Amino acid sequence: MITSTPEARSTREEQARTLAAQVVVLLDNLDGLGIGVTAGQLHTPAGVIRRQGDHGWTVTTR
Repeated sequence: MITSTPEARSTREEQARTLAAQVVVLLDNLDGLGIGVTAGQLHTPAGVIRRQGDHGWTVTTR
């Protein structure tokens, strides 16, 4: 675990949320190809990326 100031940690957490949102877009794009449905969930520092039925993917905080 990296130790630093609260401000630095907050910055890294925001970066993690941004990256998780980019993963959601990629997963939605993969599903949009129509060659199979991506399933499951991914646990990240930003939260959990989950498939929401027919509504695509979302990031939920822990």
